[in-house]
Amino acid sequence: MAPDSARTICRTVTEADDGAETGGILLGRVQDDGTAHVRHAGTPGPAAIRTPNYFLRDLAHAQHLAEAAFRTDGSIWIGEWHTHPRVDAVPSPRDLLTYSTLLADPALAFDVVLAIVIGPLLPIATTRVVGWACTTTGVTAVSIDSEVLLLPEELRGT
Repeated sequence: MAPDSARTICRTVTEADDGAETGGILLGRVQDDGTAHVRHAGTPGPAAIRTPNYFLRDLAHAQHLAEAAFRTDGSIWIGEWHTHPRVDAVPSPRDLLTYSTLLADPALAFDVVLAIVIGPLLPIATTRVVGWACTTTGVTAVSIDSEVLLLPEELRGT
């Protein structure tokens, strides 16, 4: 994960301290060897739907970010990130349905959907940041490497 992407996620989580989920898209490339490079992380956007148990990105905002990233460095939509303010950093049944819907859409041509889930946000000592690789055959936890680590202290903004 590029440092700017990690900083965008940390900043967005810190600013969203209202108990509602937040998130955004992940843009970059998945290499032939399966390694994903997240070059850009999106924010929720002004028309996002954010509740304590649900997040839906602002589609127009996400599309604008995706177009700008593609023009900049050829990055494409490779996944999403979001928070679980009150529960663990594990995809919920609703999350899994979303990922399987994305994988099943031939127009999107996803082989894998990458997901980052952050939660629970309180108490901060229990916050985990977990990467997930979602395919038609299952969901697997994956490591996240970044020069800017997503540590609980950063989520607090300290």
